[in-house]
Amino acid sequence: MKTILRLLGAACALLPLAHAAAQTCTYTPIGKLPLRYSGPGLEITTEGSINGTPAELLVDTGAYQTVLTRTGTERRGIRLYETGRRTSGIGGHSMLYASIVNEFIVGPVRAGRSNMPVVGTFGDTPSYDGILGAPFLFQTDVEISLPTKQLTFFVPENCRNTHLGYWAKDVQSVPMRRHDEDHMNPYFMVRINGVELEAMIDTGATVSSISSKGAKRAGIAFDTPEARGSDLVGVGGYTASRWHVTLKTFQIGEETVQNAEMAVQNSGLDVADVILGADFLRAHRVLFAMSQNKLYFSYVGGDPFGQRRTLEPWMLAEAEGGNPSAQMMLASAYSSGNRAARDDAQAAEWLEKAARGGSPHANLVTGRRLVQGRDYAAAIPRLRNALDKLPAERNGAFYLYVARVRQGEAELAKSELATTFGRSERDEWPKPIADFYLGKLSADKLLAQAADDREAGKKRRCAALSAMGDWHRAHGQAEQAQALDKQLADSCADTGQSFVKLGG
Repeated sequence: MKTILRLLGAACALLPLAHAAAQTCTYTPIGKLPLRYSGPGLEITTEGSINGTPAELLVDTGAYQTVLTRTGTERRGIRLYETGRRTSGIGGHSMLYASIVNEFIVGPVRAGRSNMPVVGTFGDTPSYDGILGAPFLFQTDVEISLPTKQLTFFVPENCRNTHLGYWAKDVQSVPMRRHDEDHMNPYFMVRINGVELEAMIDTGATVSSISSKGAKRAGIAFDTPEARGSDLVGVGGYTASRWHVTLKTFQIGEETVQNAEMAVQNSGLDVADVILGADFLRAHRVLFAMSQNKLYFSYVGGDPFGQRRTLEPWMLAEAEGGNPSAQMMLASAYSSGNRAARDDAQAAEWLEKAARGGSPHANLVTGRRLVQGRDYAAAIPRLRNALDKLPAERNGAFYLYVARVRQGEAELAKSELATTFGRSERDEWPKPIADFYLGKLSADKLLAQAADDREAGKKRRCAALSAMGDWHRAHGQAEQAQALDKQLADSCADTGQSFVKLGG
């Protein structure tokens, strides 16, 4: 999407800076965006507008282009068109669709009627409507101050040889360069254990990481069971491996961090050796001076490489400050015991706060649990709330179907499911399951379609068996449901999937 920088609103203040020559450098802030943490991963997002309606947008300097999500298009009834192309990300590949957007506004940037790409599948249903990629964000100089939750666009005049780190005396700079013609996000050099590696700042990455190739170059041993961390998900429906390591030294400019913990990931993507993510940004203020090909930065406090292996102070502050997404994260941490000691009471308390605060993912979880507990009347508003905010969420649509049928609302259940899976001309998995629920596809054909995928065929077949069992239970057909449950137990125990029986 081609965008044009325009100043919206009142005139902005100028920042006069010292200059070696007679001319004075003026650094004009032409727009500011508020930043916040949202979604189950607490990603960095900002406010925007799509077709005149408020939009939540992921700020992602690591993205090659600005795209919409199915959450954004289905909320607005924007039609999708097949392109025959796919896009890559952590976790695999996804269909890339096209869409026509009448208006797209973010801060000082306004685009009229334009064609925008749409990513079809993510590992988890995103809560945000779109992704602001590098071409959008780097049209001019841009400063990111995550500690103050603000992004600022600047236009320089007569500033070629001027030091632009205006906010403090200890601001450093390092040279940047464009990686290639297709990617606007610039690279710069860092040193890990004394070895020079190329790095980039990726605001879409929750934690900083090293590629497996970069780790090997730096002499870091990582592929051990003890170092194995949880897998990563992103674009696509699969996962990427991750390990945790401790670096002897990390150096950027004159700043050195000793004994820093960092992730090593094997994403298969052709990106920089080192990705500096949101954890690095929480401890630094950075300015991408695209006009000078320099990165200005200063340390502002805190752990530069918090790897989310514990409940970090900023997470607790967000949750206690009323952020329902952060409350959902605390609930998950106390429930799983991954970031904190397991505490079921704390988990339940934070989950309920998140749900009442409007977190769609919290309402999805609590709604499913209410279906499991056969409290269908209480489950329906929770699931409806979640799906209104996450219209691209497919599994939740099946939970709602089961609750509606068990509540005696079979026709409404069918119409809602048909609407969910009828918003685009071509829907990917699990559309065949919806076709089975709606009587458009036989059980045999559903299982055959599930097995067609070479990479995920077995897992999809197991998901189909589980969903078919739920359908039969919801319709009071216990014998058929039990037969499917037996098939599921006999053939799917080795897939690592967990299935919950619904509609009993």
